[in-house]
Amino acid sequence: MKIAQADQTVDCPHRAPCGACSLLCQPYGEQLESKRRRLTDALGRSVRFTPRQILPTLPSPDIEGYRTRAKMAISTDRDRRSVLGYFQRRSREVVDAPDCGVLVPELLETTRALRRLLNSSISIPYALRYIDLRCGSDPELQHLTLVVRDDSLPRLPIEAIVKDCPHIAGIAVNLNPKGGSQVIKGRIEPVSGAREVYVDSAGLSLRVSPGSFFQVNLGLLPELHSRMSAFLGTGSLLVDLYAGVGTHGLALRKSFGRILCIEGVRSSVADARATIKAGQVDNVEVLANPIRRTLSRLHSEKPEAVVLNPSRIGAESQVLATIISSSAKRLAYLSCDPTTLARDLQMLIGGGFELVTVQAVDMMPQTRQIEALALLRR
Repeated sequence: MKIAQADQTVDCPHRAPCGACSLLCQPYGEQLESKRRRLTDALGRSVRFTPRQILPTLPSPDIEGYRTRAKMAISTDRDRRSVLGYFQRRSREVVDAPDCGVLVPELLETTRALRRLLNSSISIPYALRYIDLRCGSDPELQHLTLVVRDDSLPRLPIEAIVKDCPHIAGIAVNLNPKGGSQVIKGRIEPVSGAREVYVDSAGLSLRVSPGSFFQVNLGLLPELHSRMSAFLGTGSLLVDLYAGVGTHGLALRKSFGRILCIEGVRSSVADARATIKAGQVDNVEVLANPIRRTLSRLHSEKPEAVVLNPSRIGAESQVLATIISSSAKRLAYLSCDPTTLARDLQMLIGGGFELVTVQAVDMMPQTRQIEALALLRR
């Protein structure tokens, strides 16, 4: 795997006001060490461990031009020009970001075209609240979700977007009348072209729809799955909890006789099933019910291993209790919040699991965001 140099830095013309990347201009080696230290501090409040159990941060192959998703706010400046960018630190003011260095270049190109289009109309910027632009493994096949303030679809320049933004393969609309920090709320209506993007992973083309979560840094997935596979080994059954579109379970399908993916988000379930069908995968099953309603399968199926990848709020205590009482001997927990990871590890360790290693994973260079992979056994 390619690794960025420790002394490498990224400059950005928007770094002073923009609140998106708080570690810009800090040497990459220092970023990695600070994330390892912050993870150690978070775990140390509730989990007992030795220094050898905390591995160095897993670096990203790329520290700029890596991000495959752009969620940008829309506003106007004092001169009534359209602003497309990120919120200012500790503010709801939008910082225009025409030169955002962490975006995949093709996404950045599209945001510039969208900005020009916004400035060509007086009404368009006021109809829109956010854009959610993403790509998969092919950066020239992009999907755009327009987040509108009200039912303003007739005023949206769908044809102009298709004409001026050649990389956009599909467009959808989402109604978000109240705003807030959550960009996408409720139903997403497709209005033009493709309804999803595709990510190449472990010999499959994973379908990812607008409402489905997927990591924004694709370059780290192969190494992440390699480490999971080496630790979890082989067996007859692996259960993938909070499975999303099946990213991890599908990557581990050749190591286990069966994979059981459990996910509660409908679009993610549909994506996982579409990938399984298209890839002719015959040993992976996807359960669509919320996790707490399918926990009985953890007992009746008797898995040897579990993969856990919850949202920022962590795993429900009922889920952890069921894992503890199940037959699973090995567990890979991928977390996006060190605080909830520490809480959940405390319960798992108290229930008989041993923490083997935990490692920060730098999915988002230049930001303070910390992902972490914890490996446990009993």
